[in-house]
Amino acid sequence: MTMVFGRPEEPELTVTRTDLDETCPACGGTAVQGYPLLEVTGWCLVARCADCLHVLRREPSPTPFGFSYVPYSAHLR
Repeated sequence: MTMVFGRPEEPELTVTRTDLDETCPACGGTAVQGYPLLEVTGWCLVARCADCLHVLRREPSPTPFGFSYVPYSAHLR
């Protein structure tokens, strides 16, 4: 059996978050960050407030690995 991805060497996996110049409509905070996210429905780009975790927007995105991803939820229909 061949593994597509090897075991990570880091004890914790992290994603690079980009600070956005926006204000959260829920709490008025300015700690809004954008980052890619893998959900049950597939990859998306989110803008989320780091203070209250309010999601400002969520946009579908292509996979960052270059292959197509079929979400598990597609098989539930």
